[in-house]
Amino acid sequence: MLSRRDFASLAAALWAEAVASAQQHHHDLALQVAPATPVFFTAKERATLDQLTALIIPADERSGGALAAGVTQYIETVVCHAQKPLQTAWQTGIRPYIGAANPTVLLTAAAANEFRPRTPAERFFVMLKDACVDGFYTSREGITKELGYKGYTFLREFPGAQPADLKPPPGHQPLLRQRS
Repeated sequence: MLSRRDFASLAAALWAEAVASAQQHHHDLALQVAPATPVFFTAKERATLDQLTALIIPADERSGGALAAGVTQYIETVVCHAQKPLQTAWQTGIRPYIGAANPTVLLTAAAANEFRPRTPAERFFVMLKDACVDGFYTSREGITKELGYKGYTFLREFPGAQPADLKPPPGHQPLLRQRS
């Protein structure tokens, strides 16, 4: 049995490899006119993923959330190109949520130990949440609507802290010695 640390590093490595593979083989899904055809998950698994990702990143006044960003398509593309252990982890992890009367209760219970996951359900939640964040904040929906990125545009003013406002905290000592 893998330790939590070994599982986390294995999952991170497998996810990174799958993301790289998916980027090599697919165009940006957000630019497609029609929704992507399922290639890995079943229709029920896909509908469940839509439901779970919408619970993790819901639509609000700023953006359409995970559904508008196509997070399920992103996850499916990555998992489709992943190695078998990661694919199995996704299929096993999503199984309890399929057809659940109240998936919010299951998701809340799995999120309770987000920073120290012990059970397979808790590990799946961490993997799902990480994938949601990756998919959302690399989508046009997340970047432009949620984060307000305007691309390469000229700003007449910078709405942030002014240099005069930036002062070191009391007792601050620079990490590097200054030249004499």
